[in-house]
Amino acid sequence: MVAVALALLPHPARGQRYSSAADPDSPEGQFLELISLQSDEAKKLALIEQFTQRYPQHRAVSWAYDQLQEAAFQAGQWDRTLAFGGKLTQLNPEDIDAAQMNIKAAEAKGDRSAVKLWSDYVSRVSQRILVSPAPKSPERLEEWNKRIATASQYAVQDEYALYRKALDGSDPRQQIKILDELLRRNPETPYLPQALVLYLNAYRAVGDSRNALLTAEKVLKLDPNNEDALLICAEGYQQRGSAPDTVLAYSARIIELMSTKKKPSGVRQEDWDKKRITYTGIAYTMVGNTHITQNRFGQADTALRAALPLLGQSGQQVAPVLFYLGWANYKLEHFAEAARFFKQCLAIPSQFHDQAAKNLGVIRAEHGIQD
Repeated sequence: MVAVALALLPHPARGQRYSSAADPDSPEGQFLELISLQSDEAKKLALIEQFTQRYPQHRAVSWAYDQLQEAAFQAGQWDRTLAFGGKLTQLNPEDIDAAQMNIKAAEAKGDRSAVKLWSDYVSRVSQRILVSPAPKSPERLEEWNKRIATASQYAVQDEYALYRKALDGSDPRQQIKILDELLRRNPETPYLPQALVLYLNAYRAVGDSRNALLTAEKVLKLDPNNEDALLICAEGYQQRGSAPDTVLAYSARIIELMSTKKKPSGVRQEDWDKKRITYTGIAYTMVGNTHITQNRFGQADTALRAALPLLGQSGQQVAPVLFYLGWANYKLEHFAEAARFFKQCLAIPSQFHDQAAKNLGVIRAEHGIQD
């Protein structure tokens, strides 16, 4: 006896994905024939559900649950959608479409735990499919390619959702957790460049200088002109007291970049101008401080003088520049200039206050400098 396949319910969203083939002389085939003759949609669905209960082992059960899940979804019956989708994925663990429909039903229902459960399911299945080896059989290869294409689509959607959630977040610690999950799912995600920048800012916000430096180095491999990563790398190496040539190179790159780089889209001009000035001032400061440690006091004086007018009214940034300008000029035997800078440093409450006072006293005593 020849088996027959019945396409009973039209599905514009997904089409018929499972076979309803059955021996027409078998009880299952006769029941499917009864379903096909039913013109009332509600009665037809009731019969399909009865089919799943009477013949749970028949291969057409997947077709039946597929029909029932989509009909429930179209009717806004979220609990039934989730139930039928669960049954369908039990029979077909790699059915991403059924799982994705359950995500939409859970979202519509406002069930966050169910959204997470099915989102995690889609992620796991997608990753499993993407790493599955290609079959040798040409017939199976075509189906495998379709599954790979579907899994890739859902994997990218899933990764974008995580990236967007991190981007829209306001808690840096939570952002780090979300980004960790994104990279756990796919270390080579297409959103890696953007994710690393988010990581960078989040680590800076929580004061994690070690991970900020490690992330900044990764960012620079992808984007050598990222000013934030350049600044963090330069500051990190300077704080370590190592690689002075690297600090100078990064700082010089920041200075050049801030004078030539165009305003990024989505950034206000006044904010970009402020950032350019601030980053340039900090870079000149790092150049000057590095030269100080190398006893190159003339070069230090030039860089620190360039930094001073760029740092605005920030005492935390201005005080050390004034102090080291005083020290560089003292070493250059420009004692009047040294005294002037130390005196200006004294006017700003900072950790340099006491030492600036001592240095100023020495200059006055040794060289008769008067205010």
